[in-house]
Amino acid sequence: MDRTTTVLRRAVSTLRLAAQHLDDRAAAPPQDYNCLRAAAMIWTDELASRSGMSVRLAVAHPCGAQIIHHVFRPDNSPQRLATGDVLPPACAAAQALALPHDGRCVFAPKPDAHTAELATVVPCPEAPERAVALSVTGPDDLLNPVLAASVRTRYLLCHTAASIRASLTAGTPTRA
Repeated sequence: MDRTTTVLRRAVSTLRLAAQHLDDRAAAPPQDYNCLRAAAMIWTDELASRSGMSVRLAVAHPCGAQIIHHVFRPDNSPQRLATGDVLPPACAAAQALALPHDGRCVFAPKPDAHTAELATVVPCPEAPERAVALSVTGPDDLLNPVLAASVRTRYLLCHTAASIRASLTAGTPTRA
């Protein structure tokens, strides 16, 4: 076998691998959520400051929900960035993504019985399958829908979800 044949075989195999890679990428759903994060960043920061709680954006994942954006509580307590973590199917964000996207809030208490998570869905206008869950994590007595104290937090959560959706529809991550 001469050098030209060897070079041509390598070129053909490289082209086949590149074509297979492109086919695999076309079959997989897009995983770039940067536009969504940009549209939501202003609103999630404002929600964290008004509620005093941790705010997360999560997308559907085969094992539950994956966090794509995390805003710390506005206090000085030690906290860990959770971006990239996969939450279990029992969390409020995963449950909200599994429900119809009709604006309802999902409440899920944490196992330690003092904290809880409240979540709602922000549907993506151009691709409903790329919806994102917006959730707040904080004291159980401020998030439990049975208690009157949760009305303000539920209002803030739903208002923020509507603002993010409006930013996505407008195509700009600025305030309305």
